[in-house]
Amino acid sequence: MSEQPDTLKKQLETSIQSLILTPSFAQLIPEVGSNFVACLPNATQLSQVAGLTGRIILVKGQPQAVGDVDYGWSPFMGQVMLKAHSVNNQIQSAISLRYSAAIVEAARKAAFQVVGFRLPENHPVPACMTLLALSKLKFVPEVLFDWGAHGLEPLVIVFASDPKEVTQRVQGVMRELVIDE
Repeated sequence: MSEQPDTLKKQLETSIQSLILTPSFAQLIPEVGSNFVACLPNATQLSQVAGLTGRIILVKGQPQAVGDVDYGWSPFMGQVMLKAHSVNNQIQSAISLRYSAAIVEAARKAAFQVVGFRLPENHPVPACMTLLALSKLKFVPEVLFDWGAHGLEPLVIVFASDPKEVTQRVQGVMRELVIDE
């Protein structure tokens, strides 16, 4: 592999480690686990998107990365990444987070561009609401969330130009996060 793919993998690995070592990150992990991806410039296929071969999950309440960073993994977030990158080629990284009103509010307080997406009445539930949202929006917000649908967990997706910027945005959300549980 060329140096660029190896560099991207290393950036993603470093960013994943940075997040899982942040204590409050556990509050942001969805039930299905979190996926963190990054794509090569001009990526058009899943084999050009790096992600964990597993996910970031909670183990005894602590974030843990399961698997290694490699290309062609994380099909769900890989497709989201490719769609976002096709809409705006400056967007090359994204992470999925748990949806909650508190997380969305924290993203707004952190001054990120936040857009919510809900299916129109009587619309068939797609396999991925985020792909549908990006197609309809025709731009990529810094933070995109959906309320879920039958069989689909609601999610918050944070987009940025690279894994380091995604990590900085997630940390910005964590600084503003107030959980009332």
